[in-house]
Amino acid sequence: MHSEHERMESKIDLVCGMHLKEFPHALTCAYKGKHYHFCGEGCFERFKKNPEKYLGVPFIHLEGVYKSFGHGASQTSILKGVDVHIWEGDFVSIIGPSGSGKSTLLNMMGLLDKPTKGKVLVRGKDASKLTDDAAAELRSTVFGFVFQQYNLIPWLNAYENATIPLVFSGHADDIARRKLLDKRFKEVGLGERMTHKPTELSGGEQQRVALLRALVNDPAILFGDEPTGNLDSKTGNMLLDSLIELNRTQGKTLVIVTHDKDIAERADEIITVRDGVLVPDHHVHKATYTE
Repeated sequence: MHSEHERMESKIDLVCGMHLKEFPHALTCAYKGKHYHFCGEGCFERFKKNPEKYLGVPFIHLEGVYKSFGHGASQTSILKGVDVHIWEGDFVSIIGPSGSGKSTLLNMMGLLDKPTKGKVLVRGKDASKLTDDAAAELRSTVFGFVFQQYNLIPWLNAYENATIPLVFSGHADDIARRKLLDKRFKEVGLGERMTHKPTELSGGEQQRVALLRALVNDPAILFGDEPTGNLDSKTGNMLLDSLIELNRTQGKTLVIVTHDKDIAERADEIITVRDGVLVPDHHVHKATYTE
């Protein structure tokens, strides 16, 4: 993690984490006798409202992350030196054209994939130094995932699918968590569908099961990759409202990849990815939702 002095001298945007050394239009804010640099109005204003927060340690910090697939002449670069911060309690949307690298970026944040080069830090600790078991435990306890594809196991019923993270985290026999899960099934209108297999559920019902699965271990951060993409607008809005409610009332950090401008514009911060790099001044680029 950069020291405060290093972050100032190397012109790292404390809010979004972008490296601004070669960026000529960075905004500067003075605080307690020091000067800090920001990629645009959005980060500048967020820092002014709560400077002490952004002088702390981000929940997720990607530092110089590259991701490539293939080798030699056939190698394809997806991420090209990405620096980004995700702060605890924020709702962040990631947008950009198809093929821009936004889903790969989400996978890096969620430790679902490893960078070709660079670091992913979780609460200040380098995740690359974690054992596979430790990384898996982090994914199953601190992280929750909701994807466009529901990824339910077809031979398990809805309730069994939702309890899978409990098994991986060693809490399969946790009575309190199972009681809470029972309550949540009823709250989302699936109290009578708990013993149904995925093929017996509608798309909206399957996605609600996927959300309950993501929440069963009470994660601190929820990642969504086009979580409403396969749903009709009414069901999609209901799911989104549920996610935002968790962010607003329980302080859960929320990071969603989306093409939907209505979803993106409800976020605290918008990260735009284009050709494997981040676009500065995030709120200026709210119109960038093209395929």
